[in-house]
Amino acid sequence: MLVAGAALALLVVMALLMPLPVALYLALCALAGTGITYLSRLPLRLEERVAFGMVIGAMAAIAAGFLVALLAGLGVLSVLLGLGAALAVSAPGWRLAAAGELAAEAADLGRRWRQAWPLWGLLAACWAFALYYLGGGYSLTPGGLLTTANGFYGDWAAHLAYAGSFAYGQNLPPEFPVDPGHPMAYPFMVDFFAASLVDLGASLTSSLVLTSGYLALALPAVVALAGARLVGSLAASAAGCLVFLLGGGLGFLNFFSDLDRLGAAALQHLPRFYTMDPDHNYQWLNPVLAYLVPQRSVLFGLAVALIVAALLILARERAPWQGYAVAGVVAGLAPLFHLHGYGTALALAAFWAFFDRRRAYVAFFVPALGLGLPVTLWMLQGGTTDVRWLPGWLADFPPHHDGAIWFWLKNTGLFIPALAAAQLWAGTLPPGMAARLAPLWLWFLVPNFAVFQPWEWDNTKFFIFWFLFGSLAVGALLVRLARRGVEGAVIAGILAVVLCASGGLDLARALDRTQMTALFIDSNGLAVAQWAREHTDPKAVFAVAPQHNEPVPALGGRRVVAGYGGWLWTYGLSDWVQKTDEERRILAGDPSTPDLLERDHVSYVVIGPQELAFGASPAYWAAHGDIVYQAGGYVVYRVR
Repeated sequence: MLVAGAALALLVVMALLMPLPVALYLALCALAGTGITYLSRLPLRLEERVAFGMVIGAMAAIAAGFLVALLAGLGVLSVLLGLGAALAVSAPGWRLAAAGELAAEAADLGRRWRQAWPLWGLLAACWAFALYYLGGGYSLTPGGLLTTANGFYGDWAAHLAYAGSFAYGQNLPPEFPVDPGHPMAYPFMVDFFAASLVDLGASLTSSLVLTSGYLALALPAVVALAGARLVGSLAASAAGCLVFLLGGGLGFLNFFSDLDRLGAAALQHLPRFYTMDPDHNYQWLNPVLAYLVPQRSVLFGLAVALIVAALLILARERAPWQGYAVAGVVAGLAPLFHLHGYGTALALAAFWAFFDRRRAYVAFFVPALGLGLPVTLWMLQGGTTDVRWLPGWLADFPPHHDGAIWFWLKNTGLFIPALAAAQLWAGTLPPGMAARLAPLWLWFLVPNFAVFQPWEWDNTKFFIFWFLFGSLAVGALLVRLARRGVEGAVIAGILAVVLCASGGLDLARALDRTQMTALFIDSNGLAVAQWAREHTDPKAVFAVAPQHNEPVPALGGRRVVAGYGGWLWTYGLSDWVQKTDEERRILAGDPSTPDLLERDHVSYVVIGPQELAFGASPAYWAAHGDIVYQAGGYVVYRVR
């Protein structure tokens, strides 16, 4: 009870640090989702309803708010109407709860709270980490905006641009603000979620922290509780959650050489990350630092895949068609939140339907396909695919020659043999579950032979689901070993250390703010971004340097001719090289500039430190533009 109380205290502190309308909105999202779970007619436990409801309610409110915003624009009214729609959908569920289910479930939780200690311990640790880590993501100083981690400095720059384009630029229907004209083929709903909080009073940077924080508080509970439905034990699923969150390979062995070289200083400030070493072909990074933090939408995707799996397992046992239908609706809403999560939920359900041969699966696939496929097809038109053969994935990618076996051994340690043992050792998993989880090996095997995106590393978007579900099975193996006397406990302990040491070291280093702080945008950049938001048309197009932290796209909420090329390339946008060259010529005052300005609908040109480094010509624009802003090394010209 003390652990649960400490976790609750953390939530209260978090609520006190955000505007009251934002806190109420997030609380009501969770309330709506909890009520929706009652519509499934499945005998979920109260803690499952709350954990699953946090995700489902947010999806329902955001999706409804997005539909309203498409018609009326994003604002407080559309945000509240979306929330109201989610609450209205949940109302019949709350009527069922009020009929006696809620009281019975609360009493049941009161009887079981001691037995749920693995959940309370897991949440206390995960929530403390999430609140501290995310809470230090951005800090505003007189010198500018600081970030304290790699994910915030790099990937979150894109999320700032996307959320800002919704909040300040009325980017509806959504197109890439960093490549106008292309439908946004990115799961943008997590950033629309953040933009909704901006309308309720949060700053743009805080909105990213708060939405990631909300989902990060829900995810470990979802993994543990949905996982318990799959592997049959809360202790096993909690252990599996830690295997997933602390995952890494054999890179921790390098820590001993660092300790020998640096002595106690290596303990005080870890000198490097141990899952991030492309020079030695360590490509499987810690999931928290590679996915959950930087790729914010994956917080939705992982949760959706697990929730759908848990609901289908429970519906199979109890057989109400409503359970299949609710699972189908959750899956059908997923593509705009996370496309790979949608694909995983859909494919896994298809395998299970083939095993079960039950007509009730029709209630799942009708909403899952009816809602999800049109959105998926719409998103796919925004980019191009680049499918190609690459056996072994990055094992022998030049200049490396590891071979697949050694590559995966050093990148995941003993995870693969542990997963195989969990599925082959009879009794480790509930009856039939080893077969039900077996298809997930395809999420590992297929990406080891074919690449589906321009960037080879993006195959990890498939591997991550194999690793998530596989971690739950490995957790069951650890618990079974630990219960087999002293020898089994020793083996389980050694295996846990090998599986978790590299990721644990990396997470410890990520908490060291003395090493991870970097200047994202200086005070002069913040000023020009604020000016752009307040003095230009929301749909104005700017010509700026294609850098990830250029102030106008990152914080100004305005479209640019071409943003950071690394993003545009990985999205499969075929014209990004041409658009980047056009932007370069515009800034440099090339003879073709007048034609390019008209073609790209450019209204403003920024000449700042990044533009000068990119080859911009102040002389050309002084002669051909009208100065509308000039301060701190930035000059903004209105195109004549």
